[in-house]
Amino acid sequence: MTMDAPERRSWRDAAATRVLGSALGWFGGALAITLLYQVALAVAALGGSCARGGPFVVEVECTDAIVAFAPTSVLGGLAVVFIGSTLAQGFGVALLAFAWPALFVSLSIVFFQTFFLGGDIVGIILGLLFVAMGLAPLVLLLQAAPQRMLLGRVDAQGRPFWEAHPARAHLLSLRTPAAPGENHPSVGDWMLALGTAIVPALGGVALGVVWFGSVAGA
Repeated sequence: MTMDAPERRSWRDAAATRVLGSALGWFGGALAITLLYQVALAVAALGGSCARGGPFVVEVECTDAIVAFAPTSVLGGLAVVFIGSTLAQGFGVALLAFAWPALFVSLSIVFFQTFFLGGDIVGIILGLLFVAMGLAPLVLLLQAAPQRMLLGRVDAQGRPFWEAHPARAHLLSLRTPAAPGENHPSVGDWMLALGTAIVPALGGVALGVVWFGSVAGA
């Protein structure tokens, strides 16, 4: 009589890995966008451009906060979002799909402020352009795969969800979407997916505001 050996699962297949990956991605993405938004706002307050160091005379010097967070918010945000999405493996609210709209819409607010507060007509033109660039892909993705955008393709255990309206290809598709499974999503699945996006994102925004303010006020 023989017994089948138990199936070995790596740490990447664990439910905790998917949940933590989603939470990490949303926290880091929200933190990075919050810092970048405040950098853009600070640069706009200085007239739209600044510099520091180099062999030339600097007319408008960048603040310590701008110098500290301009490069790190972009590079750090990209790294954390990539790592989080890789670990989540299709679980949770689609971070990569929402990161682009969040970035462009947040930056559009800066341009709108330059128009409403300073009367710069270029500000409203760029603001509308950034809103369109951010929301157009989001609309396409929501129409093509609404459940996968808000819930994910799989649950925390990695089991593909059943979909009332299976995901379909769209203009931004790089490949045909994987077929849905037979796992009907429960209320708990929705709460876990949305919770691992909303709560960490709010934490990232709060930390970004406090962190930028502490450096700017130092």
